Amino acid sequence: MNWQDWLRFSFNWLGLPMLALLAGIMIYRRWYRIYSFFLIYVITAEAVGVIRLAALKSASYDQIYWISDTLLAAAAFLATYELFFKRLFPVFYRVPFYRLLFPTAAILITLAAVLNALLGGHYSFLGKMIHAYEFLRGVTLFCFVLLMLVMGRIWDKQEFGIAAGFGLDIAMSLMLVATWTHTSLRSAILATWSVIAYDLACLVWLYCFWRAPKVQESQSSPSLPPDALRQAKNWEDSLKDFISPGKR
Repeated sequence: MNWQDWLRFSFNWLGLPMLALLAGIMIYRRWYRIYSFFLIYVITAEAVGVIRLAALKSASYDQIYWISDTLLAAAAFLATYELFFKRLFPVFYRVPFYRLLFPTAAILITLAAVLNALLGGHYSFLGKMIHAYEFLRGVTLFCFVLLMLVMGRIWDKQEFGIAAGFGLDIAMSLMLVATWTHTSLRSAILATWSVIAYDLACLVWLYCFWRAPKVQESQSSPSLPPDALRQAKNWEDSLKDFISPGKR
């Protein structure tokens, strides 16, 4: 391979080491307690990338690509769903039935589609499902950003990072799908920009999840002001007088 092929190869697979590092950071920093579906997406994306790289010269690469892309699209949708409901509707998200309803439905539908493709060879249906997941993910992300602005919520760095990374990925994916639909030809330049956008998304996620969660950063209890301590001492003395008068 010449230097252009090596450069293209590096851009295409640069996300693999970054996703592996991101998964390690999230597990070490225990971010999975807060963003469990996002960690599942990161691990799924890493596994999909490794499998595709190993099967790059295989004759069944097309089948592997469509099946793995369907699983990846479902995992990305679940991560966006977690970001939307857990942040904006925490009461809804705490109910186990509602919290598991949409993920269970998405998993069952995805597995049924993959089995249908494996047994019946209907891989074109997987492409339609991927586009549907991308559309739903774009709508969910748009509603999340809009409601965050309208409701005046304050962004956490991790929430902003997840939303920004997925926003880059969705924007380029939808542009690529629109190009395929209208011209029936794959635009090499747009595909390259799509890979670069995903690499940038991985960098954003790495930056936002590098530090430990705030719950772990502050282990010591906050100190009380002197007035509050004085008032607590007065209440303690009054309680002692009430319980045992004259025995102080």
